[in-house]
Amino acid sequence: MKQLIMNVLEDMSGGQVNLASEAARRTVATTITAALKTKGSYKEYTVYELEEQKARETWVCSICGENTYDVDYEYIGSCTNHLGCELKLELEEPVQTEDGEYVEVERREKNWLQKKHENKVFGGDTGTDADFGHDDIPEGLKRAKELSQEAIKEGMKSSYKK
Repeated sequence: MKQLIMNVLEDMSGGQVNLASEAARRTVATTITAALKTKGSYKEYTVYELEEQKARETWVCSICGENTYDVDYEYIGSCTNHLGCELKLELEEPVQTEDGEYVEVERREKNWLQKKHENKVFGGDTGTDADFGHDDIPEGLKRAKELSQEAIKEGMKSSYKK
């Protein structure tokens, strides 16, 4: 393509074209475009292709800075981040940027709903609505939980003896 443009400019060089003139620039551009069309190298982008190019620019991992447009959907975490980058953050490992540098990324603090969910899933929460927004379990409920755990242990011991 470069050689084709050079040939067009070579053909026009004898006419002493004033590139400061808009009409001359338009003439040069039209001549180059015509030459590209005849050689089959000219491509006019559609609106869809232009929008796709703009979209590609926005699909960037906010952790490592690399483009994620062509990454399979299964490997995308939240927003446009790589799932691998988010997992490294979860494990608190340093993440490599596109420059090859390793950076430690600070995680935001969990909100109260995330903390409540983790507390419920991983222990400490009774699962009742009475616990909503409370970090501690009432004494009576703690004692009831202890008694139920003892009863379960006793039941397991007696089933092994039979």
